[in-house]
Amino acid sequence: MKKNFEYKLTDEQMGEVVGGSWIESYAIDLKNAYERKLPGFEKMNPLDGDTAVYCLKNWDTVVGQLKTMFAGYGIEMTYMGKPTEKNVYTYKGKNITIDRAWEIIDGK
Repeated sequence: MKKNFEYKLTDEQMGEVVGGSWIESYAIDLKNAYERKLPGFEKMNPLDGDTAVYCLKNWDTVVGQLKTMFAGYGIEMTYMGKPTEKNVYTYKGKNITIDRAWEIIDGK
């Protein structure tokens, strides 16, 4: 991926970045998937500006990738989409925390 340090976000995109489920999905789920080099996330470093821009422009696709990744471990991830709401993670019919979801992925 070519580095482009002259990217600019619109006010609407900046509003999406500041909270709730976006932060949870981007700063936690995407980061964890990247660090674990899970399939499809090996090159999606959330600290890379190009990744941030890509995610903002293709967020529905990225959320779909995350949902599919979680589903592979038997976890249903419901992306709430609002800055004030956290995602919902369900495993074997019970709501779990985001931390527990990643423990399951790690085999704990």
